[in-house]
Amino acid sequence: MRWWPFTLRGTGALTLSIASFVVAGETGVLELMFFGVLMAVLCAGSLASLWFRAAPTATPRRIVPDVATVGKPTTVTVTLRPPTRMMGRSGRWHEHADPVFIGQLEGDLMWRGAERVATVTYSVTPTTRGTYALGPLRVVTEDPFGLARRAVRVVAAESVRVAPAQVEVTALRAMTATAGGALHATHTQRGHGVDNLLARPYQPGDSMRRIHWRASAHYDGLMVRQEENESAPDAVVVLDRDDARWGAGAATAPGQDPAFEAAVATTVSAVAQLSRDGYTVSVLDSDGTPLHEPIEPGEKALLDAFAADCATIIAGTGHNIHDLPRAFARVGSGPIVIITGSVSESDVAALAPIGTHTTLPILLATDASADAFDHAAELGWRVQAIRVGPEMPGWWDDARDQGPRR
Repeated sequence: MRWWPFTLRGTGALTLSIASFVVAGETGVLELMFFGVLMAVLCAGSLASLWFRAAPTATPRRIVPDVATVGKPTTVTVTLRPPTRMMGRSGRWHEHADPVFIGQLEGDLMWRGAERVATVTYSVTPTTRGTYALGPLRVVTEDPFGLARRAVRVVAAESVRVAPAQVEVTALRAMTATAGGALHATHTQRGHGVDNLLARPYQPGDSMRRIHWRASAHYDGLMVRQEENESAPDAVVVLDRDDARWGAGAATAPGQDPAFEAAVATTVSAVAQLSRDGYTVSVLDSDGTPLHEPIEPGEKALLDAFAADCATIIAGTGHNIHDLPRAFARVGSGPIVIITGSVSESDVAALAPIGTHTTLPILLATDASADAFDHAAELGWRVQAIRVGPEMPGWWDDARDQGPRR
């Protein structure tokens, strides 16, 4: 019982004190009365020694990485310092957390070193994307005799954002290799335009995102990556957020609809894969609305920011995929990846004009009929069914992969 301030030993001592008073009253043995008073004073003194002493102080949590990822461990570190050099018995720590965090959230607390500090380090693995509470962190200390205990909140609760899981989409990688990815050219051609190999001094008006930090440290001044002669090819990834295509929980909160979770994870993975392959990736809603600023090749900071934004994305109304072709009036010939839920033949017919704007249209769906996939394949689309299941990120393992049927 967390509210009970005595340990098992203290509870026994208090019970013995009460029993001594009762027996002394019945038998008239004065010694038992003195013994009962002694036990009661000892229990009260142990309790007072904890409650009238200042609580330990703690540093803020250090969470690495600061944005967690589904299925990957996140390390949390807190350093505690006692208010005095006399802390009594070593206690325990306990971290409260939302159920999505799996890990050892309690342990023994040992005060070490000349300053008698204690470091609490533990690892948790989130299972669902979203924003969740971690904390408060409480420290339970005991008096030197082990009779009383006190639980003190030393670090308040804080919100931790959990991004979707990311995996290598091997089928998508094989497809984009045939569509003119710029990765090979970027890394094999030297000269003006190789922005990850050459740097020049910073000039007013240059984008801060192009600062070359390693070169800046070497030259002791701001340097930026050299402009490219040829811009990277464009790719577009579309996430269909129309709540009519997902389960009821998709529009409520992250993690409520397994199909939508698989789609969001697919989106993040596809964007990361295309960016690594040398594309400038634009991410759109199903009605053509941008979900994030374009992500240039190798921009890890933007990729991380996009993954963090996807931690809270949900489905909603007003997102009609039939309006999507109007967003591609000026799109080039790079890959166009559409990620959606349920797909019918009428949906495929509505998306058909998009195929004229790209040499590589790709349709990924969590729930599509065979006729819909066959129709899309006949129109030149690469189609793939996204497996929906509890094992994330294993949903690509047995996905259905079909090439275009012409």
